[in-house]
Amino acid sequence: MTNNLEALINTILNAPAWVKEVIYSDLKKHLETSFGKEAVNQEENFYTIYAPEITYKGKKELETHEHGHEMNIYKYLAGANNGQRVVDITLNNFWTLEESSRYLAYCLKNEYIHEPKNPVVSASIYYLGSEIRLGEYVKRINLIDINQLDDALRKQKELNAGSSYHKLGEVLIEMGLIVNEDIVKILQIKDESKKRFMLSMDLTKSQGTAQVNFKELQEKIDKLAKENSILKEKLRAIFNIQNKSSK
Repeated sequence: MTNNLEALINTILNAPAWVKEVIYSDLKKHLETSFGKEAVNQEENFYTIYAPEITYKGKKELETHEHGHEMNIYKYLAGANNGQRVVDITLNNFWTLEESSRYLAYCLKNEYIHEPKNPVVSASIYYLGSEIRLGEYVKRINLIDINQLDDALRKQKELNAGSSYHKLGEVLIEMGLIVNEDIVKILQIKDESKKRFMLSMDLTKSQGTAQVNFKELQEKIDKLAKENSILKEKLRAIFNIQNKSSK
């Protein structure tokens, strides 16, 4: 199976150095604005570059289909068995990250995939896969402890006993347990996980083919420029004839 993300990355890597510098600078600024400088520099917490490790039980299930799971579970296991990262498995199957996380969480619960050692990666899987809610997620990534979560849930229950409804994130901020920026980033990640990312099939062609495409594009541009030049000459000739006739 063609790795679509690898094709995109190779397209960027094959660009001139001065183009790559701009891409890197702009992308770094964008990520720092969205998630903060500290988060961007902690690559070990990037869930999408985590490579799930299939267990012996998972390999056996992939071979036999003994328990008759839905086909997407076997697709996930196949990707993990091939050493693919979360992002590769997700894009190669045209899933959203939310869908991919749901399948991975299912595999983890059935012990087909080893539990990630990184608590942030583990929490991200279950949160984006809708297995845990916001409060449990922020506890697992150590933004709050279990006692603070219990206090926040009690406070939320008290507030919601009235006529208005308060989300847990709002309560956590009101209690000073989490800053607003952290909640915004977490909710943004959740929202982004629902989006589907489709790469152009042209990107999956070899670099050599891509170079041919650039060459063809340049030839078309040159042809249009030539035709434009000829058209200008014809227009000049027509204007000259008209000017002579009017004299």
